[in-house]
Amino acid sequence: MILESFGLEKYMDELIDIARYQLRIMKYEKPKANEQTIGVPAHCDSNMMTLLYQNEVNGLEIQNKDGEWMNTKLSPNSFIVIIGECLCVWLNGRLSSPYHRVMMKGNED
Repeated sequence: MILESFGLEKYMDELIDIARYQLRIMKYEKPKANEQTIGVPAHCDSNMMTLLYQNEVNGLEIQNKDGEWMNTKLSPNSFIVIIGECLCVWLNGRLSSPYHRVMMKGNED
């Protein structure tokens, strides 16, 4: 649907054929009380897109254009869609791939 919304449906099969897909499931150990640690260092995803379910942990932080880190606060049972660099290139920069990280806090499950 994203490619169709940008008028690229005629290239969809070609783009999908050259993409490599993988599924990664991650779970992080809870830090000690009142301790904060990096679950995943800051990065941009190189894939097409990432679907993320935080399970009410709220450890995802996204860097805004001013370089500040913003916490993501989602309602329960929500998913986050993160645009990857591959899709950003396919769309000629019309959508951007955000720089993000996971910060784990010891006072949350």
